[in-house]
Parts: sequence; structure tokens; C-alpha cells
Amino acid sequence: MKNIILSVLIVTFAIIVTFSLGIANSGTEPEFKPHFKNIPIKTEMGNESLASYFDVKGSQVVIFVPGKIFDKESWYLLTERLQQLKVASLSLDGKTKDVVLTSINVMKEMGYKKIALVGGSMGGAAILSALEEKTDAAINKVVVLAPYGGAPIKSEKIDKFFVVAKSDRLGVYPNVKKTYIESSDPKKILEFEGSEHAQHLFKSTYKEDLTKAIVDFITD
Repeated sequence: MKNIILSVLIVTFAIIVTFSLGIANSGTEPEFKPHFKNIPIKTEMGNESLASYFDVKGSQVVIFVPGKIFDKESWYLLTERLQQLKVASLSLDGKTKDVVLTSINVMKEMGYKKIALVGGSMGGAAILSALEEKTDAAINKVVVLAPYGGAPIKSEKIDKFFVVAKSDRLGVYPNVKKTYIESSDPKKILEFEGSEHAQHLFKSTYKEDLTKAIVDFITD
């Protein structure tokens, strides 16, 4: 009889604990799970590549352009964080001027009114070259990490953010600083110690500082 009573008490206690935990967790936010779909980006020259589109209903989107040895997945750390903050993004595999210009048009056709561009190394150069050819009124922010070439941004309607390591292993620091100086305001530059080039900064001790700086710049 004692064993039966003890068993009943144990079961009752378990039910109470489970019910209490359910109440305690009922007010918490569900775990965020990033979602995206791959879409084709086809330039006027007929070249086609894939891009990952992180959908968010709103007016702002960020286009990410990777460096030479990187792909669209290399930006997922930022695209997922931005999606959680209700900012859409398009992460490219292509890294040429034409791909950037085509992507801008695609995003405008999808209804986005404000477009930010983020690129590293070759991708940064592609952004600068694209803006030299055509500055679209929808572009309001640009972030370039150690761009490997490209012209200064002259539009005063674009907020600019340059990022580079002072001892960049590809030796681009002087050119990046020159491009920054010759670009019009508004602008700012973030210079890190060390030699990591462009997206390789995300593999360094600066990962969180750089991620926060870019996210804050875009969402400000």
C-alpha cells in the first residue's frame, strides 16, 4: 500500500513540475530559425549564378558580394543575424560588376526601396566599379572590406563604411585608405591591427567586433 501511495505522489509531482515549466516557458520567444531560398541571378551578358535570398517583408535589403575564394555561404553569419533583426538580404556567389548591377535591379523589382551593398576584396572592388558605372537612387549604404581595386564613391547620398587591416597581407591598405579619403562624405573607416585580408577578418579575434560594427551600420 505504501508503494502505491509513493508511486501516486511521484506521478503527481511530475505532472505539477511539467505543468509549471510549461507556464514558465509559454511567454518566451520561439527559437529563431533562419530561412532562405536560392534564386538565379542572370546578367545581360547571359552569365548566371545563384544567390541566397533571406526574405523579410520590409523596404530594406542588403546585397552581399564575396571575395575571390569565398561563396554566398561565407556571409551567412551576417545574413542570419540581419534576418533576425527584420532586415532582408541577398548573398551572391557571383562577384563581378555586372552581377552587382543585376542584383540591384532584381531587388528593386521585388519592391525594395533601400539597398545596402557589402563586399569583401574582389567583391568590394565589384561594388565600387558598379557604383562608378551607375549610382542607383535606391542605394543608401555601402560597406567594403579591403576592396581589391575600384574607384572612390562620389555620391553624397550614400553612407560609406571602409574596413581594412593596417598590415593587410595583400598590401591593399594604402589604396583602400586613398579610396576612402577621395570618397565623399558621409563616410567612416575602421582600421584593425594585423594582416587579415577582407573576409578573413571574420576568422580572427576581431570577428565579433567586425560583425557588430557592420550590423550596427546597416541597421542604424
